[in-house]
Amino acid sequence: MIISLDELYHSELFFLPVMDKNARLVGLEIIATFATEDGAARMPTELLAPRLSAEEQCSLFVEKLALLETCQHFFIQHKLIAWINLTPAISESLLLDSELFSRTVRFPFLELAISENYPGLNLGKENQTLANLAMHFPLMLANFGTGEASTRAIFDAIFRRVMLDKNFIQQRAEMISFEPFMRAIVSQLSSSCESLMITGIDSEAMFTRTAPLGFSAFQGGLWPPVPVNQLIKLVQR
Repeated sequence: MIISLDELYHSELFFLPVMDKNARLVGLEIIATFATEDGAARMPTELLAPRLSAEEQCSLFVEKLALLETCQHFFIQHKLIAWINLTPAISESLLLDSELFSRTVRFPFLELAISENYPGLNLGKENQTLANLAMHFPLMLANFGTGEASTRAIFDAIFRRVMLDKNFIQQRAEMISFEPFMRAIVSQLSSSCESLMITGIDSEAMFTRTAPLGFSAFQGGLWPPVPVNQLIKLVQR
C-alpha cells in the first residue's frame, strides 16, 4: 500500500514473534512499517494510524491477509497462531462486507487483536459489534494496562487472549513488588481467557524474571520482527 504525506510512503510487512516460556515459537503478529521509496525514512503504523483513512486501514488489513495466505502452510505445519490488528473501521467492514468476512474467517489459526482504546470496550458483551466479532473470530486484547478501559470485557469473556501492555510492564518492572503484582494479575484474569501474554520483554534478564510468573507467551525486543523469507529460521532455533 502507498500513502502520501510530505512524500510517498509504502508499506512493508513483518512478523513479530511470540514465544512460550521455553523460548519456543507459538505465534506471530503481522505488523507494518512505512518507508519512503529510497528507504531513508521509516515510520511504524502507530505513528501513521491517526492519518490513515478507513479505506487505507482496510487496504492494509487486506494486504496482511494476502501475506498470510502465502505462508499459511507454515502456520498450519508448525501449529502457530497469527495475529492481525483490528481497528474500528476494519471491524465495521468485516461485519458488513461478505467478501472480506469470508477471506478472513478462512484462516483457522488467525486471531484479531483489539486495543484498549476500541470504542465502547467498557460495555463488554453489550457492545454489539464486539459481541458479533467474538462470535465469529477469536479476539485478543492487545495492550491491557494502558488505563483506557476497565476489565469488564475480559470478565465478559470477549477475548480468547489478553496481552499486557509494554509500558505497563516496563514501568512496574522497576518496583520490588513487580513479581507478586504480576502473579496477582494472572490469578485474577486467567479464568476469564484462554491465556495471558506479556510484552516488553526486551532482554534475557527480563525474560528470566517473567518466565516463572504464569504467563503463557512472551513478546518483545528480545525477538525482533522478521520478513516472510526468514520465518523458517524461527523454528530452527
